[in-house]
Amino acid sequence: MAILIHTSSFEEQSFLESLLKKMKVPFESTDADQRVSVSKAEMDSIKIGLDQSNKGDLLSSEDVHKKAKNLCSK
Repeated sequence: MAILIHTSSFEEQSFLESLLKKMKVPFESTDADQRVSVSKAEMDSIKIGLDQSNKGDLLSSEDVHKKAKNLCSK
């Protein structure tokens, strides 16, 4: 299980880290500027999906579940 907390200052982050350490709760700090890398093909796919969404070309959750069930049963 995980909880992601976005602090707005160094002081908030330091306070939370100190609190978690005292409570002996394991945690992981990451750089807020960490970026995700995607390939050109992945970015193209994302853009296509956004364009489809903006045009209202969407499937209902029910339809997606039906298609997934059909694919998994083959």
